[in-house]
Amino acid sequence: MIPRRSLLALLAAGAAMPLRGTHASELPQERLPMPSGGTPGLLVAGNQSAMADRWGPVLPGALAQGLGLPAPLPVRSTVGQDGVTGANLFDTQFATDGMMALAAPGSVLVSALCGDPRIHFDSSRWLPLMLCMTAPVVIGRAQLHRSLGNFMRDRPVRIAVSTLTGLELPTVVAMTLFGLRPIPVTGLATPEAAAAALRDNQVDVIQINDPLGTPETTALIRTLGQAGFPALFSLTTGSGSLRLADQDIMSMEARLAQDARSGLTSLLYAAWKPLAGAAAVDLALVLPMLTQPATLARWRAATTLALQDNAMQALTHGTGRTMLTGAEATAALHTISGDTSSIMTLRRWLASKLPVWRLD
Repeated sequence: MIPRRSLLALLAAGAAMPLRGTHASELPQERLPMPSGGTPGLLVAGNQSAMADRWGPVLPGALAQGLGLPAPLPVRSTVGQDGVTGANLFDTQFATDGMMALAAPGSVLVSALCGDPRIHFDSSRWLPLMLCMTAPVVIGRAQLHRSLGNFMRDRPVRIAVSTLTGLELPTVVAMTLFGLRPIPVTGLATPEAAAAALRDNQVDVIQINDPLGTPETTALIRTLGQAGFPALFSLTTGSGSLRLADQDIMSMEARLAQDARSGLTSLLYAAWKPLAGAAAVDLALVLPMLTQPATLARWRAATTLALQDNAMQALTHGTGRTMLTGAEATAALHTISGDTSSIMTLRRWLASKLPVWRLD
């Protein structure tokens, strides 16, 4: 089980208590009145993303129950996998009354940190209702596990990625912090594809974003470990380890302290932390900045009630996912958004690497 403390240490959101669960599908009747002037709806960014597949069938009904509505929320989906198109639409067309909520994958936040030229939204100004967080793990060859710090500096390491600035970018940055030379291998967007490439010696390192999300993924990680491809570290901070698939997995911070301590004080590590937080976002449910306080309060109350729904709980209990709401979600999104120094450090680093990677 992924400890909540490790996740909140990464996000600097303070110590937090787990949300209470219930096995009842009926929700309490106490609800705040919805301000007049519009019908609540849900915009799902990236209809081809794992987030949309997982949360799209569940959120409209659960939120409607929380809002006291007789039918699931009307849904508008946007085409794509990373959600950038949907996030752009959200900021340009639904930024007035707060009646439309956005469900976005973590890839939207990663793209924002990277300065993707397609982006015309400011995710740092969104008002979060809920963040669902995972703890991605990095898996590689046994010789990497024994000591990342003992390899010849600038040794090439091939990393399975979906795209050059996809969810796997924290692992690419991490290899640089260990003094290695990362070589992204694109087009490997699923755990199964990445694992097959690792077994076939096409890559040396892979990242699993939702390691406890399904029994199949957990079994895949266990099988890889038994075949000589152990987990190297998790994309978390703090000194604690997490137990996963019969392995005790060190955090990135602990691994750096062991194998490349100087990296802990680098500007690139400071930039890595919000990037890793963004990649750990399974779902961001947000409202636009201009939402009126009464409307925001109504949505937040509805989100709290929605988390008690059976279908929602099935996606969170025993899956290694952590749900953040209220002040926790606000603090987490603030940290994930990064500061000027970390954002500029990441973008300068990318500007020096992307031309080389595109030629490989």
